[in-house]
Amino acid sequence: MRTEVRTSMSRIKRQQSRMRRAVYVLILWNQKARNMRVGALGRLDFPAGFYLYVGSGGLNAVRRVQRHLARKKRVRWHIDYLTTGRNRMRPVDAYFFPGMRECCLVRTLAAARCECGRKPMRIYEPAAGDLHRQHFPGFGSSDCRCRSHLFYAANLTSLAKALRLLH
Repeated sequence: MRTEVRTSMSRIKRQQSRMRRAVYVLILWNQKARNMRVGALGRLDFPAGFYLYVGSGGLNAVRRVQRHLARKKRVRWHIDYLTTGRNRMRPVDAYFFPGMRECCLVRTLAAARCECGRKPMRIYEPAAGDLHRQHFPGFGSSDCRCRSHLFYAANLTSLAKALRLLH
C-alpha cells in the first residue's frame, strides 16, 4: 500500500498574513529507515515514521518553513540534512504558533515544565505516549538548553496524539 503525503502550501501561505513572531512545527515523513550524517552530531539512525521538528524564524517563520520545503538549498541547520537532496524526508505539513517561545513548545511536546516561568499550552497533560526524542540529542538545540528539537512518532496514531497536545 502506497501512502502519498502532500504539503499544504496554500494553508501555510494563508497563515503568513497573520504572522508576527512565530515558532513552527515542521512535520516530516521518513518512508524507510536511514542512517544519515547530521553535521557535528555525526551519523544518526532515523527509523521509518514521522518526525516533528520545532524551529523558529522570528518575523520570517513562513519563509523559513518554505526554505525547509525546498529540495535544493545550502545546508545551514541540522534540519537541512533531513530535508535536502534526493534521499530527503518528505515534508508533510507545518503548524505556526505566533507569540509562543520555541523552547516552551519543545517542552510542551516533551511534557516537561518550561524554564521561562510562563505556563505553556496544556503543559500538564500527559505526553504523547509514543513521541520520542532520545535518539537525537542536540538536534536543533545547539543554542539552548533543550535536549533536542526533533521528535519521532512511529505511526499516525502517535503523530495525532502529539498534534492534539498543540491545539
